[in-house]
Amino acid sequence: MSSTAPESEIKPTRREAVMSALGAIVGFIGAALAAPLLVFLFGPAVRGTTIGGLLGRSIPPTPRPREPWTRVGDLGGLQQGEPTITTVQMPVQEGWIQSTVPVAVYVLRTGADSVTIFDVHCTHMGCPVTWNHAAGRFLCPCHGGVFNSDGRVLSGPPPRPLDRYAVRVDGGAVYMGALQLPGT
Repeated sequence: MSSTAPESEIKPTRREAVMSALGAIVGFIGAALAAPLLVFLFGPAVRGTTIGGLLGRSIPPTPRPREPWTRVGDLGGLQQGEPTITTVQMPVQEGWIQSTVPVAVYVLRTGADSVTIFDVHCTHMGCPVTWNHAAGRFLCPCHGGVFNSDGRVLSGPPPRPLDRYAVRVDGGAVYMGALQLPGT
């Protein structure tokens, strides 16, 4: 009688088991390192699809206000048709800490009593946009995004217009409300 076991019952040696475990660990590390690269390469191609929704969306880094309305300034001090950058001292509360933080916004007077307040962050990657008076456009220096004076995308990679804040004009004073994110 032979004392050898059939091939189906051959157990791996200790060396083979360690090599298999190391191979699995290296494969896991490789996949973890490749995932951000794949999102970077293929993320723009799947934006707007079900898979793109899993990748998240860019939300500008704006703190939540403690009060529903924050005074921006006087309506009479705004030039019509020309966006003006201003810093608003917004009262915020994070946990039990109450503070006031400066928030930069563009204020555009569009009529006698109508005002639009834009967030200064590009909707592509959150870079700050600047108003170019000569071109009459908002320009993003990071990736070449261009927005018109209404905040609509003219060119570049931004997926949507500039984000806006809720606005209220009361007694000649302009008040800024919550950031109005798309889809809310």
